[in-house]
Amino acid sequence: MPACRLAAAAVVFTVAGFAVASRDAHADPSADVAALRLPVPKAQRPLTLPSLVLAPELGFQVDRRPSEGAFAGLDVAGAFGITDDLTLHALVAPLQLSTPAGYGGFHYGETNRNFGPGAGLTLRFLRGPVELAGDLSGHVFTIPDLSGGSISPSLLLRVHATDMFRLDFAPGVTLQFATQTNAAPSSSSANAVRVQVPLTLLGNLTQSFDVGVTTGLTIFNTSDVRSSTGIPAGLVLGYAVPGPHGPVLDVDPFFDFPYLVMPGRTSSVTNTGQYQVGVNVTGYLYL
Repeated sequence: MPACRLAAAAVVFTVAGFAVASRDAHADPSADVAALRLPVPKAQRPLTLPSLVLAPELGFQVDRRPSEGAFAGLDVAGAFGITDDLTLHALVAPLQLSTPAGYGGFHYGETNRNFGPGAGLTLRFLRGPVELAGDLSGHVFTIPDLSGGSISPSLLLRVHATDMFRLDFAPGVTLQFATQTNAAPSSSSANAVRVQVPLTLLGNLTQSFDVGVTTGLTIFNTSDVRSSTGIPAGLVLGYAVPGPHGPVLDVDPFFDFPYLVMPGRTSSVTNTGQYQVGVNVTGYLYL
């Protein structure tokens, strides 16, 4: 019950933030572009939020797996610019909305991806056309039969090739420290190390509309590199609603195959049966 109340409060707070952002969207957007606190085109945006900018986010996703079925989840998250080079971000409520039979149904914590809430910091070291930042995030697991958490350090590289095109490269590692509590005859270790090397190419077709492609490399468990290594491929679209200080709302639908090519397989190396589709909606409040 406390978790449900926390989740409900997080949703209410996030929706209230979107309402304020929507109100700001009706202000005159014709102010001098140089005075904007955050660029409207995503290709021009920095790795960290400007100081005193709050960005609540709702993310809805359906994850289909061929041998299990479809999982649906809603993430309530947000970020806040402490300084121009330091951003605090948090996943407040990872809500599992529905699952195939036997996976627990609605829950605070998602059995297929975000095992529980978390928070982290992003520190930018280098500004300019080439940006470099470090990120450290941590999560606490709240799903049934798994106790523990994870720590995820990563390096963020963003190259602004032009005012309308950027490249993102973000190699990272997830260190999972957990115990499987339903193992027989007693609990057992569920420690794991995962490696993610995402690569995103994004271009603005207009000031507000953008399109991007995603790929990279994922190793789900380094103790079984051969069968858990995959190359993802995806497409993301985006629309930014401009306001007097910068964007006030981003709407970003996406579709991707998280393990489209699995080179370690002995039979078919393509995996089109597993895919993800969803949308992220982010508001911006300029404090």
